[in-house]
Amino acid sequence: MQYADRSFPRRWHFELTGSSELAALALLAVYLVIVVTSLTAVELAAGVALSPSWTAVLGTAISLCLLPLFAFANFSFGYSVGVAFFGMVTGFVWLSYFTSSRYDPVIARWSVLASLVAFLMPALLQSRPAPRMFRLKAKTMDLCVKILLIIAALILLLNFRYGFALVGLRAAEQLRAGIARPTLLNYATNNVIYAVLPFAFAFYAQRGSRLLAAVSLLLIPCFYPTLLNKTVLFAAVWLPFVFLIFRSFEPKQAAVISLGTPLAFGLLVHAILPAENPIAHFVFGYTNERMFAIPSIAIDYYADFFAAHPKTYFCQINIVRMISGCHYSEQLSVIFANQYGVGNLNASLFATEGIASVGLIWLPLVMFVCGLVLSIGNSCSRHLSPLMIATSSTLALLALLNVPLSTALLTNGLMLLFLLWYVCPDERDRSRNYSERPSGSSADFRADCIMEGGPVHFRRDGVSDAIVDGRVVVFERWVRFFKFLRG
Repeated sequence: MQYADRSFPRRWHFELTGSSELAALALLAVYLVIVVTSLTAVELAAGVALSPSWTAVLGTAISLCLLPLFAFANFSFGYSVGVAFFGMVTGFVWLSYFTSSRYDPVIARWSVLASLVAFLMPALLQSRPAPRMFRLKAKTMDLCVKILLIIAALILLLNFRYGFALVGLRAAEQLRAGIARPTLLNYATNNVIYAVLPFAFAFYAQRGSRLLAAVSLLLIPCFYPTLLNKTVLFAAVWLPFVFLIFRSFEPKQAAVISLGTPLAFGLLVHAILPAENPIAHFVFGYTNERMFAIPSIAIDYYADFFAAHPKTYFCQINIVRMISGCHYSEQLSVIFANQYGVGNLNASLFATEGIASVGLIWLPLVMFVCGLVLSIGNSCSRHLSPLMIATSSTLALLALLNVPLSTALLTNGLMLLFLLWYVCPDERDRSRNYSERPSGSSADFRADCIMEGGPVHFRRDGVSDAIVDGRVVVFERWVRFFKFLRG
């Protein structure tokens, strides 16, 4: 008997050119131009006089020589991190042509560029799957994520016990330091915000569980009254945005578009609206300045400060400080606030584990080690889809741009996120939302039609029978069968 093939159309993906790889490289080049343009706009808005020259333009364009590294790499967690750090380093190279700091700008430029290459080699190219000696089944993982959501809600309630304030963004900056919480609660809160809740949102959004995905997402901004942090408000928009971008575009293109779009939008708002407009002030100030410009500017400040002061030799890490002591009695962020008047200036691993700890000469070696550490995320997530990886790590990626690697791993939940990736079942296990029939064989199967190349029989009670991998299986509801086909 012949059956009609009622195949369902696959999800459409937008292709920007005929060659996906060339499109990704072209977008990356455009992203670097937007980064430099945005950084220039931020400096001009702050009253810093920049006079672009051909020397600065051509010197910064040397960064484009690193594009082939991204062409050879497949998408991974390290690819997303590499794109973000590529923009950060290119921004610093541009700024170094106009700096009045005490370091040698030529040495600094070449050292940071060499360090970026050293970082990208393992971060982009090391993607060997981690041996999965322990992993959870789909139903067990679902239960574990629900338990984590309950724990997140309890941690939220504990934070409210130590104080909260329903105020605007400007008042929040002044009141934030007045709410003190135990150190252990701070660690738990940051791990929940940066790792658990983004992972839960990605986990359920990809499975089509809209209610649980919404709960996971909305729990993050609920932390705002007690943390008074703009990031938790921004996350409610940022996570769905990244999810939609990676559903619509090829992964390597999406990694660039997800970072470049907010920058371009902020520049557009800054150009159209007057500077005193509150919308322009918030969008341009938070996106273009805080998220993307400050990481590049911080490298300049750190290079200037440690050109005339002793290195930390990693004593900013508490364990190292307790063992070997430290030349500095205060945290680096406080020292920079007093020295430069820019507020508590935390910085990325290039500035802290790199320039502050060992200086410009040994910077490439330390960056290679940092790239190896972050490539662990590639191995732990090799079995997951780019959509899952990118969405669940998007807040951790923003943290890496603004805090040391040690802080991102422990305080901001990156190590916990690696663990969640490692135990998470692969996409094939999660897409099989069916149970095997205890009796019956495929030889006796009576089909009504062919869907996606497999015989299917529909019952009147909403149950569907299908042959999957040579076995007769039963789907409890038609909607589960359709989700299975879509997966």
